[in-house]
Amino acid sequence: MEIVNFFEKLAGKWFSQRTTHDIASKQSQAGKSDLQIDFLPADSADVQQLCQAAAAAAPALCGLRLSQSSTIEGDPKTLTGTTLMVPLSPAADGSGSILYGTPSSSSMRQYRLEDGVLTILAEDDQARSEERLWFVNDNVRMRTQVLERPDGLRLTSFCSEIRLGAKPPASSATG
Repeated sequence: MEIVNFFEKLAGKWFSQRTTHDIASKQSQAGKSDLQIDFLPADSADVQQLCQAAAAAAPALCGLRLSQSSTIEGDPKTLTGTTLMVPLSPAADGSGSILYGTPSSSSMRQYRLEDGVLTILAEDDQARSEERLWFVNDNVRMRTQVLERPDGLRLTSFCSEIRLGAKPPASSATG
């Protein structure tokens, strides 16, 4: 599977249940999210604008607009936000970079797609994060994340996500 095909498969409306565990304190917290994920072609204005703002060195392959509304157990407020993800052309070994952007900032992460599992790595002097996404079937996906900070904080999370409604029809994008 190519990264564009994987991104196409992510498109749709999803319900996500998440459990986050703090390794040091041995405390867990549950959350849930409603996600709307829109597939964007490489030549869309949003994708091109993010690539120009981030001075991307490789061409964009496509994009995803992720809009979420989330709640966390014990917190009455709802968190909302929208992020744009743009994978850039991969290297010969299949690894590549993904731009993440919001209206106020952008960052670069590394990805690898192997055996139908997308692994996304982010690292800076503040934290290191590894996220893995895979599909159980077209309408169920799993996501795990490990976040480590220099101060010793280590969080792990597991999400099970269910597509709401039917799988969208495949587009004509190629990867």
